[in-house]
Amino acid sequence: MTFSDTIGIGLLAWLLVGAQPALAAEPAGHVHTEAGHYPKETAAAQAAYVDSEPPLWDNLGTLSYKITTSNARAQQFFDQGLRLAYAFNHLEAQRAFRMAQKLDPKCAMCFWGEALVLGPNINAPMETSAVGPAWSAISQAKTLAKHASPREKALIEALSKRYAKDPKADRKRLDQAYAAEMGKLAKRFPKDEDIATLYAESLMDLSPWDYWADQGRKPKGNTAEIVKVLETVLANSPDHPGAIHYYIHMMEASDRPERAEPHAERLAGLMPGAGHLVHMPGHLYYRLGRYRDALEANRAAIEADEAYLKETGAKGIYAQGYYPHNVHFLMVSAQMAGDGKTALAAAGKLGKVLSDETVRAVPWIQPVKAAPYFAHAQFGPPETVLKLADPGSEFPYVQAMWRYARGVAAAAKGAPRDARAELDALTGIAKTADLSGLTEAGVPAADILRIAQEVLSGRIAQAEGDLATAASTFEKAAALQEKLPYMEPPYWYYPVRRSVGALRFLQGDPAGAEREFDASLRAAPNDAWALWALAEVYRKQGKDSAAADAERRLAKTRADRGEPVRMERL
Repeated sequence: MTFSDTIGIGLLAWLLVGAQPALAAEPAGHVHTEAGHYPKETAAAQAAYVDSEPPLWDNLGTLSYKITTSNARAQQFFDQGLRLAYAFNHLEAQRAFRMAQKLDPKCAMCFWGEALVLGPNINAPMETSAVGPAWSAISQAKTLAKHASPREKALIEALSKRYAKDPKADRKRLDQAYAAEMGKLAKRFPKDEDIATLYAESLMDLSPWDYWADQGRKPKGNTAEIVKVLETVLANSPDHPGAIHYYIHMMEASDRPERAEPHAERLAGLMPGAGHLVHMPGHLYYRLGRYRDALEANRAAIEADEAYLKETGAKGIYAQGYYPHNVHFLMVSAQMAGDGKTALAAAGKLGKVLSDETVRAVPWIQPVKAAPYFAHAQFGPPETVLKLADPGSEFPYVQAMWRYARGVAAAAKGAPRDARAELDALTGIAKTADLSGLTEAGVPAADILRIAQEVLSGRIAQAEGDLATAASTFEKAAALQEKLPYMEPPYWYYPVRRSVGALRFLQGDPAGAEREFDASLRAAPNDAWALWALAEVYRKQGKDSAAADAERRLAKTRADRGEPVRMERL
């Protein structure tokens, strides 16, 4: 599993997807998530939190799975745990299942639920520290199964295949055994939408984020089965939050992400208190070029998460990973929508919520720590960008992107000599820095830094009036970018093909510019700045009807506070 597989989310945020190697075991004391891989809080603090009494929230929807219990509150907390499991807040789900156990100590499914959320998921492998608690929980569920229904007994027996007492047991074999059992249950109970959804998830866990080949055109492994199962669930239960969540993840890297669009539009309203589910439609919206909608989805997700974190004081993966992922996604959505004010505000926030301690523990999330410099390079006044504090040399990738932003600002200011000094510093980092902490995790750091060098070189040539060199340099950067693996948000913050188009226009070649902007918009549909440029190109060629159409598209995607654009800035 590579960095591009995570965080769909994404990293962190890739709470932040290429040919991906198998997921390796994570170092003890860390968690790899869609939003990144983050140091955990102390075991004692986490244990105390899980054992504390949670509230019953009224903003997590109505999904319910009837279990054998005579205690109404135990049923309520079980339902809350299952909802939170589908929302990838596994620690909070464990807390709910633990509360249900206290209310009904004979509830077998309450222990099943705790065992479920202690296992692996598409964003995190199973930690060694979770093996004992998971084994204990599923063992207790089996002991109590005499009180359970036949369906519950079958679920408990299936989940027991996923765990072993020995922490060194073959995790791949265990996960395959669990998926096989869930497949049998899905056939045995064909009308049980939760069994089907859990079956689909069990298959997803066998190859996290590695579902498509040939640029999303060809399903890999179990992908066709997963998609079929989830589409069947959604045909029967269109408001199932877990099925929608997983379906978005299945389709976002495919060549037909729009298949999940109608489902994504319903998701946020189903569980408005679950920030990650409020955020998830943003994945689809970003892929489809609905940047304003992606922006608003992530703004709402941030509000939901901040309310939850303020109320609970929860730490760990959710606070350190999924929540910052939303901030990152808000920033990049604003960038593509042309909303500089929002992008810069989110950049400032992301710098605060993603601590140096986290980056120190997990070097390969440096791209997220560095991402705010892209917003500054795109929207910040040059004088302001040049005053940004030096982040220091501890994180070389971050230092490199600080240099990049300064170089872009200097070039925009008409100081190509200063910009070249920043390029030299950036090139030095690319040549000498130890980036193994990124590359070993699958981050194509060298390629990204090369793109940064080429783009900055193009800006310098542009500032010097050498448009031919600028155009050819941007062309090199665009070619490099187009070879990067899929990531959402993308590894590079804008389609460089857009810059090629701008240079063609400035060179007096509107037809060539049109071709480049069309190509850019195929890669990043409805990019606000590319649409603005395309309208200008059409107008230059006397294609007034096409220009009006581009402007209509721009009005739909561009943020209300869209920044003024000049061709030279693209």
